[in-house]
Amino acid sequence: MKLLSCGLAAAICVVVMRPVHAAPILVEVDFSGAGGSAVGVIASSDAQFTVVDPAVTFGATAFSAVGGASGTSTWVYDATGAAAANPDLHTASTFGAPTRFDVDLAFAAAGATYTITSVEIDVRASNSAGTNWDFMYRKPDNTTAILPGGAITVQSGADPITTYSIDVTSENLTATDSATAWSASGTGKLRLGFYEATASGNDNFQVDAIRFIGTSSSAVPEPTAACLLGLSLAGAVLARRRLR
Repeated sequence: MKLLSCGLAAAICVVVMRPVHAAPILVEVDFSGAGGSAVGVIASSDAQFTVVDPAVTFGATAFSAVGGASGTSTWVYDATGAAAANPDLHTASTFGAPTRFDVDLAFAAAGATYTITSVEIDVRASNSAGTNWDFMYRKPDNTTAILPGGAITVQSGADPITTYSIDVTSENLTATDSATAWSASGTGKLRLGFYEATASGNDNFQVDAIRFIGTSSSAVPEPTAACLLGLSLAGAVLARRRLR
């Protein structure tokens, strides 16, 4: 806890730096682009990052859609331009799955912390009954973690968007301004992997948005009772001078 003193006339204003918890969404990417164009790399300054908590910073590549290897397809924006689509997903759950999203969350901002408690995806369409998804990350000791998200229900793009979530609270994924729980260097990519075991080649898998949910805190000024009293006294002094 830090104290900051400032003079105002004869009053002393004391400001206490206390943690303030932000909204539960730390980061949200809401896909939007020209239909048929590649999703590829998305900078954190792009409008598709619709929510970025002030406590969060990014590595060199904030977001990248990985695809097109091992017989899979590249991620493109669907015909409406409202979702990231892939017609042919990888066939197995692996850390290096060639159909995935990488999000490079880095250290917290100076004086701040944030903790990821869950990961969400909004699915717009999925043709194959065997489609699944995982949340993955690399630990500071270089071992990998894969948390299964389970099966994704078959639905067409005309259906309501369905949200799927993975609770990662037990992973203790906290970042400070000098360390993260998922990378020794603080620039470790968090991964969302997608796969479909039957290799149908007609997956038509579409993701409307992804989110990292959690808590954050940062040091911001909050007036204390002493500060408010000081301001009141200053006001009284000024009022008395005007009456003279």
